[in-house]
Amino acid sequence: MLNEQSLELLQSMTSSSGADNPPVRRVAIFGGTHGNELSGVFLVKHWQENGAEIQRTGMEVKPFLANPRAVKKCTRYIDCDLNRVFDPDNLGRTVVEDIPYEVRRAQEINQIFGPKGSDDAYDLIFDLHNTTSNMGGTLILESSRDDFTIQMFHYIKNALAPERCPVLLIEHPSLKYATTRSVAKHPVGVEVGPQPQGVVRADTLDKMRRIVKHGLDFVQLFNEGRLF
Repeated sequence: MLNEQSLELLQSMTSSSGADNPPVRRVAIFGGTHGNELSGVFLVKHWQENGAEIQRTGMEVKPFLANPRAVKKCTRYIDCDLNRVFDPDNLGRTVVEDIPYEVRRAQEINQIFGPKGSDDAYDLIFDLHNTTSNMGGTLILESSRDDFTIQMFHYIKNALAPERCPVLLIEHPSLKYATTRSVAKHPVGVEVGPQPQGVVRADTLDKMRRIVKHGLDFVQLFNEGRLF
């Protein structure tokens, strides 16, 4: 799946210590965390039917619709924001009849792709989002100490050049976002806009698709032992 451009990018990047990190074998791609952000919804549904373009040697790549009820209604969420409830209190909450749907769904996702913070958790989750802001394709980083993800973002930015691809660091000493993707060891947010809610734009979908493609290419190269 790697082409000549990918190998040229690899050669142009400065080598640094990355060999200490274990291989990344289990990867998930989430769409529909917010049910009215449709680029990720369309891509995940497409890849569930035909996932050839996201498969890479030595990796399991699982496309997953995070909030199917919200997707069905084309709304951001049903009871509460799924992208804010992956904290210990909600993940450990007793399931009762009136528990918010998104809290129950978060517990299901944590069982499938986690448990969060454990060795059994998925290695990497791409969480696909849209925004009405004119911010193009933006990568969201949750920790400045995540060397693997920082090097992946560097690779993606080089692959997309000369298109801009900013990186937003949401790390804060007293604020935890408890995002859907935080279940994984390496959480990656992908935010692409501008796109109105409930709408799919071809150019926005294509940019998101290319970001994921380059990210998966990086993982394959990393697993093959290449230094970055």
